[in-house]
Amino acid sequence: MNPYQNNNPYVNNGYPQRRPKANGDGLATAGMVLGILSIVTAMTFTIYPAFVFGSIAIVLALLSKGHAPKLVSKAKISIICATAGILFNGSVCVTTVQAVREHPELLDEALDNFEKQYGVSYGELMNMMLNGEEVPVNVNIE
Repeated sequence: MNPYQNNNPYVNNGYPQRRPKANGDGLATAGMVLGILSIVTAMTFTIYPAFVFGSIAIVLALLSKGHAPKLVSKAKISIICATAGILFNGSVCVTTVQAVREHPELLDEALDNFEKQYGVSYGELMNMMLNGEEVPVNVNIE
């Protein structure tokens, strides 16, 4: 036995022991990844994934706390990223709805572009899908 060890719990046969991971570190890491995905999907203007990823990230970050008195830094980062993604996505949705309400011609233009691209109007396509009819796959690639 090493006489210089002096019952030091951090020395094991001359090698220092690794610090134990904080409880909930895995949850905080998963929350941070989902928080970042929330921002990325919000930037790509997809509606639902940013809300889903952001909400799950916040829940995981809060669960990672466990019985600890404070959140670990990864959990704080995940909450910040998730909140940013959700707020950015919400602002894009609100701005889009407001723009369509103030300028209905934008919706008409979008519907015309849809019909030009797919060869069927949006309303007809929705009726086909609701009635269980076969939806034509007619994409004009020019």
